[in-house]
Amino acid sequence: MSIQRAPPPISSPQNPHLHAQTHHERIPLPHTLLIESLSAFTSSLLVAPIITIIDRSIFLAASSTTTTLPAALRAGTRDLLTHPVRFYRQPATLFMFAVYAGTYWTANTIQSVCDYEGWDWFYPKFVGTTVANVGLCVAKDVCFTRWFGTGTPKPVPLRSYALYTSRDMLTVFASFNLPPILAAKLSSHYAIPKRQAEVASQLLTPCAVQLVSTPMHLLGMDVYNRPTATSRERWGVIGKQYWSATAARVGRIFAAFGIGGVANQYFRFEGKEWLRRYHGL
Repeated sequence: MSIQRAPPPISSPQNPHLHAQTHHERIPLPHTLLIESLSAFTSSLLVAPIITIIDRSIFLAASSTTTTLPAALRAGTRDLLTHPVRFYRQPATLFMFAVYAGTYWTANTIQSVCDYEGWDWFYPKFVGTTVANVGLCVAKDVCFTRWFGTGTPKPVPLRSYALYTSRDMLTVFASFNLPPILAAKLSSHYAIPKRQAEVASQLLTPCAVQLVSTPMHLLGMDVYNRPTATSRERWGVIGKQYWSATAARVGRIFAAFGIGGVANQYFRFEGKEWLRRYHGL
């Protein structure tokens, strides 16, 4: 069996994790991409139900005067535990699986192709993953807004699209590009072991950015639900819902890009280690 070889990667100050991985570059690229795909799909399958419950609950609580966020969370959890097969097969869960499978797959594939060719993956990964995640998440939010919003379904305003897009760009950067930078600084400045720093960074940064992005999410929903509301009325509602919605979104992002991100990295690492042994490297 022939082993392919690529030139050494190009170093980058923006990407402290970009370094020569000689055994990785010598593994045939299709084999690596298969591992990347399996890692993405498995990770998404694990976290999609949790994210669906939280996302649906946020939409229901923001769109209804009778449903509270805790009540919606309890109802969704009960539905998952009592009817798991039905829960996985519902459109909301399948859509959520597609969102994160597509996002993880795009990030994994771009990084592996860049590593194989010796390119800096920092900017291509951010741009590619942002396009995939924003496109999928905005499509998902449009459907969720119509499914769980108030009144007769209507066209989603352009302002809601813009707010959802800005929210997701922040989350993507904090989930895929910022963790390697933070992990490198934790390792070099505080003598934290590399693997521990990577896990801590992957869990921390996506959650922290929700303090900024949650108002964008709430405002996007309010623009749809109350198109004639004044700015004062909108910010009054957002102020009342901010902390509960932020806590819910932190839980959601912790599952999606914290737990899901760590699982994705774990499956990638173990899969590539298996490939390395398979090829005798």
